[in-house]
Amino acid sequence: MVQKDLKQLISETRIKYDSIGRVWCDVLNSYVHFTSEGRIHLIYKGNRKKRPVKEQYYKLNLFPLVIPALKSSTKIEAWRFREKDGVQYYAVSGIVGKKKLKIRVIVKRTGDGQFNYYSVMIDDRK
Repeated sequence: MVQKDLKQLISETRIKYDSIGRVWCDVLNSYVHFTSEGRIHLIYKGNRKKRPVKEQYYKLNLFPLVIPALKSSTKIEAWRFREKDGVQYYAVSGIVGKKKLKIRVIVKRTGDGQFNYYSVMIDDRK
């Protein structure tokens, strides 16, 4: 399989990401909104430093599995509360794709109660 040019992959992912808006997640009993923060987090780390190229490819290539993972998740795998700003992070996982990968999606909940997509990774924990 030929790997796409990174700029092309970023552009295609941005178009898809910006078209989503929000997706219902049963396990959270709420919509998950796709804000610019989540899109930026695909390319940049939380400290706003650019991710290594290999990591950008990893996140961008997993992104098409985010919506199926949100829709197929059946339990909250992890929860974390950041006291300094009252932000909550939820991890939900779903088995998706042709290879039946367990995909972990991180959803961030801010003070207004809205759930926002934040990150994606392969969940290889047992």
